[in-house]
Amino acid sequence: MTTVALICLVVSFTLAIYRVMRGPSWGDRITAFDFLTVNLAVLIVVLAMRSGFESLLDVALLVSILGFLTTVALTRYLLLNRVLR
Repeated sequence: MTTVALICLVVSFTLAIYRVMRGPSWGDRITAFDFLTVNLAVLIVVLAMRSGFESLLDVALLVSILGFLTTVALTRYLLLNRVLR
């Protein structure tokens, strides 16, 4: 079952990378980058399930949080041309 999930993740990674590279606007690129970080977190969870190494779930949580913060910072920079006040 995890093999099917890994195949779906590879297809998803490929499409998201294409959107990051060829996105018509910066908003599309930021959304695709956020999708890449979510895919990375899901990949780590699938690998944790497959290997039985449960501490990888903490790494997936950390990747999710960093991806969210990066998306917020990039969006704020795009809209206001600054990250901090």
